[in-house]
Amino acid sequence: MTSAALNPSSHTDWPRLLLGTLIGVVLGLLLLGVVLAAWWLGVARHDLQRLTPPEGLEARLEQAAGPAAFGLTSVYVYDPDGAGRDWLAQTAPLWEAQGHEVRAIPAGADEALEKDLARLAQRWAEPPRRPLILWREGEDLVLCRCDSPRARTQARQALEASSPDAEAVLTAPAAPPPARRPRLPPAPKYPTLGPPPKAEASAPPPPAAAAPTPRATPTPRLPGDPAPSTSAPAARATPPASAAAPRRERQPRRTDPPEARRDADSLFF
Repeated sequence: MTSAALNPSSHTDWPRLLLGTLIGVVLGLLLLGVVLAAWWLGVARHDLQRLTPPEGLEARLEQAAGPAAFGLTSVYVYDPDGAGRDWLAQTAPLWEAQGHEVRAIPAGADEALEKDLARLAQRWAEPPRRPLILWREGEDLVLCRCDSPRARTQARQALEASSPDAEAVLTAPAAPPPARRPRLPPAPKYPTLGPPPKAEASAPPPPAAAAPTPRATPTPRLPGDPAPSTSAPAARATPPASAAAPRRERQPRRTDPPEARRDADSLFF
């Protein structure tokens, strides 16, 4: 007897196995679709989008938004329905303080521009999401569909990172360290008596004053000695050769009596 005759139910198991496999694949795909849809609705649809702008888009944006301020980067806002009017009124001054200018695009200014912006506001099969915010970053145009708190937070962080003030802070040279103070002498551990120690003077000591010249002691005068002169005789001018030689003055002759001289000599002998 053959194996098919011994096991007649083997032919009826293959359809059940194929049906179970097919049901498992379908359920797995459904679960994968649910996960992707949750990721899209919660995360991916709110991310910023970098795109290459169509030809002439930025020129039409600048023309529709009006004259630009000097030295500020433009941030274009398209919000014809007024969905983010309050949020833009709060964040616009902050962006302008960081070097960005918020430039609103009025509705009905350019039909071709509005069609391009409506096409950018749509993503896959979604309805248009506004407000629509665009700004230049490098060679790309950054697009934000800011209809959720997550998208608005990403736009704020991206604009803060690309602000000129942040780039100046990153590229500014480091400031030199401050000069160190001179080290103070350590204070005594216990109190001591007496005057405090004198600090060492950094200035050089003053030069010592010249010693005074000692005064000459006058010679004692004895009785009978001639009177000393009060002032030194003035130097006389050299007489000419033809003038006669000056006459020498004779010393005065002593006329005191011999008794006074003898008495004076007896004082020393």
